[in-house]
Amino acid sequence: MQTAAPSGHKIMENTKRAVRAPTSVDAQEVHRYLMDFKWEFEKNRTKYGTKYEMANLTKEQFKLTAKEYARMEAIKEERQFGTLLDGLDRLDAANRVHPRWAEVMKVFANFLECGEYNAIAGSALLWDSAQSPEQKNGYLAQVIDEIRHANQTAYVNHYFSKHGSDPAGHNNPRQLRTIGPAFRGIKRAFGDGFNAGDPVECSINLQLVAEACYTNPLIVALTEWAATNGDEITPTVFTSIQTDEMRHMANGYQTIVSVINDPKAKLHLNADLNNAFWTQTKYFTPVLGYLFEYFSRYKVEAWYKTWNRWVYEDWAGIWLGRLGKYGVTSPPSLREAKQDAVWSHHDVAILAYALWPLHHYRHDLPDEVDMAWFEENYPGWYDRYGRIYDEWRKLGFQDPKSGFLPSVWLIENGYIPYIDHVSGVPFCPKLAKGACDLRILERNGRRYAFSDTYGEQQFLLEPERYEAQDFLTQFEGWELSQVIRAGGGLRSDGKTMIAQPHLRSDNMWTIDDIQRIGMKIPNPLKMH
Repeated sequence: MQTAAPSGHKIMENTKRAVRAPTSVDAQEVHRYLMDFKWEFEKNRTKYGTKYEMANLTKEQFKLTAKEYARMEAIKEERQFGTLLDGLDRLDAANRVHPRWAEVMKVFANFLECGEYNAIAGSALLWDSAQSPEQKNGYLAQVIDEIRHANQTAYVNHYFSKHGSDPAGHNNPRQLRTIGPAFRGIKRAFGDGFNAGDPVECSINLQLVAEACYTNPLIVALTEWAATNGDEITPTVFTSIQTDEMRHMANGYQTIVSVINDPKAKLHLNADLNNAFWTQTKYFTPVLGYLFEYFSRYKVEAWYKTWNRWVYEDWAGIWLGRLGKYGVTSPPSLREAKQDAVWSHHDVAILAYALWPLHHYRHDLPDEVDMAWFEENYPGWYDRYGRIYDEWRKLGFQDPKSGFLPSVWLIENGYIPYIDHVSGVPFCPKLAKGACDLRILERNGRRYAFSDTYGEQQFLLEPERYEAQDFLTQFEGWELSQVIRAGGGLRSDGKTMIAQPHLRSDNMWTIDDIQRIGMKIPNPLKMH
């Protein structure tokens, strides 16, 4: 049977359908197409020298294009800011956060902003140093990520300062953190660790250790602790940040892949990894444990358990295990770091309480509930730390009329605090229960304190990298109220201090109370 010929109208429709342009294109196909336009050169003309040779054919795992990246990030931004500006505002979420936890976000948001800002420079440095165009594309996407993250962490400060109960410390953190004794440790780990020195070393610090190792116990654990203490703002922002971190970890993995065929990698790679790990863990291990456990009313778990799960098992066991085929081994300092995870944050906590006037947050002493929890999870805690807190409380720790400063008490009782010159972390050898080995080195007429051999070795290898003064040296001989005024540590009335040893809005310390005590900053290195 003969079928009827198609009409002219149908022929035209079929022709249009056959030649019609596709309405969408697979992003991976676009990436492969764009890579055909790559440039080739014998030697990358980078201004950042490296002892490694980065291969020219290294691939990028996620293969992002600018259009696909923008679409993905726009969706995340809509979810994040839509939740913050609509749902959480209606629920008055900022004032439902436990007061202790609201104070710790003055710390987290600020030191993470510092880290994200330095990661912008670190990623850009890697973009300039890489030879593979595809690898450069991965680093470039991370530059944009870090810009986004710096804005997100700054927005957390803005949100709490606008909606929270105590904006002081959120609204001027960049000025206040300059006098914080521990902030130089952040600049060491997050600053020159990310963007100074050999580019491959910077990648190991930033991507292989800080992001692959510490964003899990930091950002992932932070959201859990925050939610437990009534904070819905922090999980909203920081889970969005963490969705980008997997690509950054992949960038670090590809950095190792790009240099692994270079014979020099076998000479330097594991030593550089050990230095990077110790640089990051020397700050993060004690400080994160202190912030989680001492600023929370409702505690999730003991810090050493979180550390073991994410650092020891996940990163050192699984993540580095994947790099084992390239000759990468676990850092020798991992054993000491695991021991530090039990007690080092308690050592830092008691010094942080002693130095409370120099902070940009309010902080109350552990109460009976806290002390019971600490003793249960850390047997022997009370005999080492709890009895001191109880004595400080009796001496008038919180009362401005008492004229009591715990930093004066420490010195009078022979507990001399030092600052580790490489990590920037304060330590007290006589008080520390964690690993601590006071080492004093003299060089070119200056004395330097170290709390361990790894830091001392790093200093001896590159002394020019550690020329900056520590807090106690810089402000030696200053009267304490002068330091606080110089750092902007006063509230809007020009008299009341931002830092307080309690969470109440009454009976607050003023600069006159500090000046009346007349404490002068000592230099412990001159006591030897």
